[in-house]
Amino acid sequence: MTNRTKLQLSEGALTTCALVLAVGLGVMLGPVLHTEARAEMVSESDHLVTMTAKGGNEDVLLVIDNRSEQLMVYKVNQQNAVDLLQRVELPKLFEAARARRTGSK
Repeated sequence: MTNRTKLQLSEGALTTCALVLAVGLGVMLGPVLHTEARAEMVSESDHLVTMTAKGGNEDVLLVIDNRSEQLMVYKVNQQNAVDLLQRVELPKLFEAARARRTGSK
């Protein structure tokens, strides 16, 4: 297996994990927005992955930046304004998840 193939596999695995986390975050935002979040559309372009979800009267936009390894959560207000709700550094999120799984803090 070449280094390029290994790199492609690693990027694919990271993207898959990030999408799973994004969907999980979308589900967790459901009660906050008074309705269950459902994935509507996922799109990938170069180093960005985006996903929209319904959140009551507003839509939620999740953006994963593979270069900066960040997940940004935006709320779309009345179809004409976008507000940043949260920015999460994915490495820290993975570390926290590993720590919870193993029982350490």
